[in-house]
Amino acid sequence: MSFEWLFFASLLAAGAWFFLRSGLRGRAWQAGLVVVVLTLGGGFLWERHLTRRAESDARFLATVPQQNRPDGYVSSDNCRSCHPSQYDSWHQTYHRTMTQVAAPNTVLGNFDNVKLELLGKTYFLERRGGEFWADLEDPEWEPPRGAIQPAPRVQRRLGLLTGSHHMQAYWVPSARGNGQLLFPFAWLNADQRWVPFHNTFLRDPAIPPSKQTWNLNCINCHATGGQPLPNQQQMQFETRSGELGIACEACHGPSEDHIRANQNFLNRYARHFSVEPDPHMVNPAKLPSKASSQICGQCHSIKWIPNREDYLENGFRYRPGQELAQTEPVVRPTRLNEQPWLTQPLKQSPEFLRDRYWPDGMVRVSGREYNGLIESPCHQRGELSCLSCHSMHKSIDRDDQIALGREGNQACLQCHTSIGDKLTQHTRHAAGSSGSLCYNCHMPHTTYGLLKTIRSHQIDSPTVSSTLKTGRQNACNLCHLDQTLEWTARHLTQWYGQPAAKLSEEQRATSAAVLDLAKGEAGQRALIAWAMGWEPAQTASGKDWLTPFLAELMTDSYSSVRYIAHRSLKSLAGEFQTLNYDFVGPEADWLAAKTNLLQLWQSRQNTRGGQTRAQILLDAEGKLNRDALDRLLKERNNISMDLQE
Repeated sequence: MSFEWLFFASLLAAGAWFFLRSGLRGRAWQAGLVVVVLTLGGGFLWERHLTRRAESDARFLATVPQQNRPDGYVSSDNCRSCHPSQYDSWHQTYHRTMTQVAAPNTVLGNFDNVKLELLGKTYFLERRGGEFWADLEDPEWEPPRGAIQPAPRVQRRLGLLTGSHHMQAYWVPSARGNGQLLFPFAWLNADQRWVPFHNTFLRDPAIPPSKQTWNLNCINCHATGGQPLPNQQQMQFETRSGELGIACEACHGPSEDHIRANQNFLNRYARHFSVEPDPHMVNPAKLPSKASSQICGQCHSIKWIPNREDYLENGFRYRPGQELAQTEPVVRPTRLNEQPWLTQPLKQSPEFLRDRYWPDGMVRVSGREYNGLIESPCHQRGELSCLSCHSMHKSIDRDDQIALGREGNQACLQCHTSIGDKLTQHTRHAAGSSGSLCYNCHMPHTTYGLLKTIRSHQIDSPTVSSTLKTGRQNACNLCHLDQTLEWTARHLTQWYGQPAAKLSEEQRATSAAVLDLAKGEAGQRALIAWAMGWEPAQTASGKDWLTPFLAELMTDSYSSVRYIAHRSLKSLAGEFQTLNYDFVGPEADWLAAKTNLLQLWQSRQNTRGGQTRAQILLDAEGKLNRDALDRLLKERNNISMDLQE
């Protein structure tokens, strides 16, 4: 409590005592005087409190990127009065909450006097009314040259937060300008817990945690019309944007001219009867398929910035309705010869491709679906666009924004009507089964991001040859986890006439999923860990054999693989759901959990009995062939991975 409020409380108590005594003795005028004094004093203190709070809020808002950039941006609040239903449907999406100012209605993390520790440093979090504070070592402090001394501790009110769906990252305001520095912990929504931010990515544990700045990274796709604006002379950022989050003008373009033209009600109503598009506004639904998809592609792609200096000053130059390649060309590994200005930088940095694409150029990280779309024949030779399946305003869910009427196979059957008439003949799976869903075969979960997988948006058909060439799991073996590549190749040859594949003895005898789990690189292991918790795969392959393999992945060197494996384990029945395990805990605890899991699983196998399933390394008694698994593990691909989702 401040001195002012303590003084006011004392004055009030004294006044109440005097008022009661005076009232009892009939001195009404003295009692009235006390009431007047208390009222005036209280009003003065209250006004002073509000003034100080307003000044504090103003100082705080000056530390976060401003939403006041020019060039026609007016913010979504100005769209609401004329487009209330569109505003409301957008407002419910996760696009809106990509970046927000930290406030009681936006913060999801626990700030109830929390203590966190990481790499020898301690962090304290607390909530002060509607404010969220962090006590930490000064993230910008540099010791004097030649000196070795600890950084001073500072208290900073957290400025921005990023994300609201799966996890939430937080940003510490710089002491200068409005730079936003990454707070080194993130909040996992499903787990309701804090974890080190770097453990939420599929990243080589040998790579130290990175220092990130919102103004140079997240602003690109987590804000509308962002301008980084670093002030080199002042050594600070003066960042601004049209709006934080993905707002109306990100998809429809700057709206100042549109609003000005439609303030005249005659113009506004005439527009309803016109067949001509509004010259001041872009409607993605009325654009050709390729132009409308580029609006999504401005964020959902891997792009190259040809002019770094111009970008820092103006942000991305692309506006809805323009040609994306003219300002931010998409990096397409299969066409680098057509992008000569890209070739040299990528030759100097081969990991740029490895950490984003499969060897054949298919994108492998989430949030880059446009890269997959533009490599798909349905888009190149047809009219498939993002809006063929998704909708911002008429969707059936918040998670994937699937458009109303595009559930199941309906999106694909818009064009492939003949397949719908003979679905089981085409899919070779029973109608209504997961194997009869188009996207399970043609858009399998081979893309990684956010501690899970998503569907590839490069539409193609499953082949064993692509698996052999790239290491990317095919749709058949992602569902039939217990089957070999030879099993898949045989069926694809019989059903669809695919050429016979040349396979090794190991690929003929051992489950493709087991091989990838044991020998694959970290990205492949993450996909298998996820698939083992996927209900359609568990139905097709059975659950009883998964435990020892998930236990193996729960001691993986990559934290994200451990996390996914544990989550998949919890999808199995029994004591597994309450296993004492922490994917960022001590390694000794992982090993102990693995031992307990194997013992529990084996005791169940002994009572269950079974049949020899050599392809998944089980003998007739249901015991795991540990020697065979260890031989495979010795051949693991330990290439350093840092998937740039």
